[in-house]
Amino acid sequence: MYHKKSSSENDQPHPNCGNKIIKKRLEGGIEFHKQLNGKARKYGIKKPFKEFRIGYDFFKKIKKWIYKERYIDRKNNDYEESVIDTDTGKVIHKCKEPLSEHTYHGSAKKIKNKGSHK
Repeated sequence: MYHKKSSSENDQPHPNCGNKIIKKRLEGGIEFHKQLNGKARKYGIKKPFKEFRIGYDFFKKIKKWIYKERYIDRKNNDYEESVIDTDTGKVIHKCKEPLSEHTYHGSAKKIKNKGSHK
């Protein structure tokens, strides 16, 4: 996004009040990406027994939009995730494992000791 003055005539003071008139033109763009999320819960239980996320997500590591599918099934102890580069169609990451073995990722990362000063 950038801006530029329309013309040098804007540098002239306004004839009535003496203030300068400044006009700027802004240009840019916006993109929309679809994503569908879902959770299944039993009544009265906070944690969902099934979750899914399907769609586009911004991958900070490579600074681009990717397509991601993630399925979590706590009842059957399943975790499945695939990440695909939308430009090339190349699989960046694919994981299918028991949920109990899917540790040290995202919110499951190891928490440092509160007393640690590192």
